[in-house]
Amino acid sequence: MLPGRAHIIGIGKSGLAAALLLLRHGWSVIVSDISDGREYAETVSQLIRAGAKVFLGGHKEALEIHADMAVLSPGISLDTDVVKLLQNQRIPIISELELGWRYCNGRITAITGSNGKTTTTALLGEIFSHSGYPSYSVGNIGLPLSDVADRTTKDALLAVEVSSFQLMTIDKFKPKIAILLNLSADHLDWHGGFEKYAEAKARLWMNQTKDDWLIYNMDDPNVVYHAEKSLFHRFPYSFTKEFEVGAFMQSSEFVVRLPDGSEFRQDRSELKLLGRHNATNALSAISAALLLDVHPNAVRNGVSSFKGYPHRLEKVRERRGVIWLNDSKATNVDAGLVALEAVEKPIVLIAGGRGKGGGFRDFLNGPVDRIKTALLIGETACEIEKDIGNKVKTIHADNLEDAVEKANRITEPGDTVLFSPLCASFDMFHNYEERGECFRQLVKELPDV
Repeated sequence: MLPGRAHIIGIGKSGLAAALLLLRHGWSVIVSDISDGREYAETVSQLIRAGAKVFLGGHKEALEIHADMAVLSPGISLDTDVVKLLQNQRIPIISELELGWRYCNGRITAITGSNGKTTTTALLGEIFSHSGYPSYSVGNIGLPLSDVADRTTKDALLAVEVSSFQLMTIDKFKPKIAILLNLSADHLDWHGGFEKYAEAKARLWMNQTKDDWLIYNMDDPNVVYHAEKSLFHRFPYSFTKEFEVGAFMQSSEFVVRLPDGSEFRQDRSELKLLGRHNATNALSAISAALLLDVHPNAVRNGVSSFKGYPHRLEKVRERRGVIWLNDSKATNVDAGLVALEAVEKPIVLIAGGRGKGGGFRDFLNGPVDRIKTALLIGETACEIEKDIGNKVKTIHADNLEDAVEKANRITEPGDTVLFSPLCASFDMFHNYEERGECFRQLVKELPDV
């Protein structure tokens, strides 16, 4: 890709990584953001030292400088004024994901879906770390692809978590292996409906060829509908079905039957994660590694050594016979249902935050009889109560600290406090990580007696 001038929209982690990557390869870079930059002071300083021009408080001044390409940070809607202006100027717009792919030499496995992306990416990254090849876990998991792209070699293995936002602005992005975990109502406020959201996810494999693979969940009808439109190699996995070629559960074992006729087996008990959903997602990660010729022993070692991902059914503490679980990553109803299925003990649920559209009535499709009380916080507290209050006892709390205090008072030995918000964090926190850290700290500060 010949150097020119690039306009980076957004000054967060992805924007910084994209800017520095381009600067390393001879590009002239301008970066703009609607914020005043106070929370990004260190980032701004780093960009300026590296040679970028930075414009804060809006994009107008930056747009007056001609650019050959614009790189859009995740979460910036295509309906925003700055994107429309760039389109009117006929400036190509790509995602940071696309940019990283263009400079990446390694073999990419890209993971998307409504739920389970981060844990599956982390598990696959753990497996890759035992492979003997250079390996990376990047994307929405925390480290942008652009941070490592130009340092990768041809034998490197990359597990990349991919969001629907990023996929809206890819062009030639082509993973060696694409994984579609599931599809449910999520980010409908951003995409404008479920079908548009699902179509964005399906862009993951739109550039694949006969040398690539799509691994997909046969237990999800929405996934099957979209995945079976793929013209090239498909590799199904299922918790309930068996395949001549594919991955499935057989009794208590993971089983993967490969196209060459070989078969991989590993006992489910070696995966240290709760819930059927984690077993199902593990099938996809195991399949990806084996299709990339990672040695079966490396796969087994990776699965057995994986300890889970923070903020996803993470055990924070057991105190006075009560287990406290941090599931802050559960930013939609389906993720909350998965957590509810995984916890069998009587539950005191803490939920609420900023809704994504679609309401909360579908939460009643799960085993809500396990919930003794739901403590509701944030912007959606009243909406959640309206949707589930006829079947679940609800109590409002002023904030997360108040909810933890109330939960501590009403729990009994044998209960589980499950912090599974069902919502985004942006009404009270910058992201789900900050929200989960806050919950973790509040729980740890509870007195021992």
